[in-house]
Amino acid sequence: MNIINNTMDTIWLKKIFFFSILATTLISCSEDNVVTPPQKSSTKYVVAFEANPVGKEEPIDYILELPSLEALTSGEINVKNKGIPQTGWRFFHQTNNTLFTAGYSKDVTCKSYEISTEGVLQEKSKFTFDKTLDSYASTEDGKMIAVELSYDGLGQKRFHIVDAKTGKVERIIAHDIDIDKGDGTKENPGSIPWVTGMVQRGNKLFVSYHKWLADGSYKTPDTERAYIAIFSYPSFEFEKIIYDTRTSPIGINGHNTGIVKTENGDLYSYSSSALSAGFTSAIKPSAILKIKNNTTEFDNDYFFDVENAPNGGKVYWMSYIGNGKAIARIINDDSVGAYEWGAFLKTDVLKMVVIDFYNKTVTDIAGIPNPHGQRYTTPAFIENGKVYISVTTPIETRVYIVDPESASAKKGAKVDAKSLKGIFKLKTDA
Repeated sequence: MNIINNTMDTIWLKKIFFFSILATTLISCSEDNVVTPPQKSSTKYVVAFEANPVGKEEPIDYILELPSLEALTSGEINVKNKGIPQTGWRFFHQTNNTLFTAGYSKDVTCKSYEISTEGVLQEKSKFTFDKTLDSYASTEDGKMIAVELSYDGLGQKRFHIVDAKTGKVERIIAHDIDIDKGDGTKENPGSIPWVTGMVQRGNKLFVSYHKWLADGSYKTPDTERAYIAIFSYPSFEFEKIIYDTRTSPIGINGHNTGIVKTENGDLYSYSSSALSAGFTSAIKPSAILKIKNNTTEFDNDYFFDVENAPNGGKVYWMSYIGNGKAIARIINDDSVGAYEWGAFLKTDVLKMVVIDFYNKTVTDIAGIPNPHGQRYTTPAFIENGKVYISVTTPIETRVYIVDPESASAKKGAKVDAKSLKGIFKLKTDA
């Protein structure tokens, strides 16, 4: 009997030992297979781009949340099973921690996005407008200013003042900007101001522009001087227009950086004078002008002739990157595509450079595939002293990381897109 009992006890102990090991193993395996959810972050990097079409589908714009800044430096960025699709072709603009995405042509809706308290990119609100919002700027008091523009008609320009906190329009103000009504005849149809940049400095709003004839011909009159309209801000009372005859109208169609502000409050503007960038007359050189801080006139002692500088040419676009420098695209040969918007449409007419406002130098950026094409240029994104910007060639769209001090670039992530329209850093609003 004792032998039987001892045997049963031994078997029972072995079973307990076996099941204890089994339970421990199962628990261990279960812990190994636990999927840790991604950490929620109050800061997100977001890109906006025109994704390559699938099959016969039309290309469509997306906004996409990136896992980190490093996603811009290698690999491929795409919207396979991710991203937020938009409707058609759109403009993108960031004010503080709100990303605005506005429709073009018949799409008259502007949506705003934010990072939620849960760390997720989400739609905040939306509003509608009458005509395409073609020019955008951010103010020091957290507003986005967006202007309705058109190629014909002599109506006033409607400035939408949008609160970035809510994403909603606070007020709409209509202004002539530059009154040139003509007499209504074919010979003198008047002209339309086309905004190419807006900068707020204290209680002033500086608005750069060029002009179209108001007959829908896309001809550009008054091309032998630069002009900027100055308004009071936030009251939006018109104050005056300033002129400079050393160069041509400021900025070009489709770009919002005709005028920029430096850290010390000085303003700099660029004039393209390019027949391949939409102008029908170009006599004066492509150049940069300056408006000193606390003044409202062009600085007669400053003039940078970019067109005739070493490594220079006609400026197609520029973006201020700090310390008196801008990253810019320059047209290599303005005769290519002259009068045919060649700088917008051709793929081998531009090069990327660093422009030094203070020392009046132009430096080619090594490592960029020059020449290249870029119909609408991505705003330069700056982080830790480096500039992240896209380049589109006939082969691909790719991010490049530029060191402005050495004027050199490294190849970054490939983007499965026709064009990259923006790189943004958004934080959860407190």
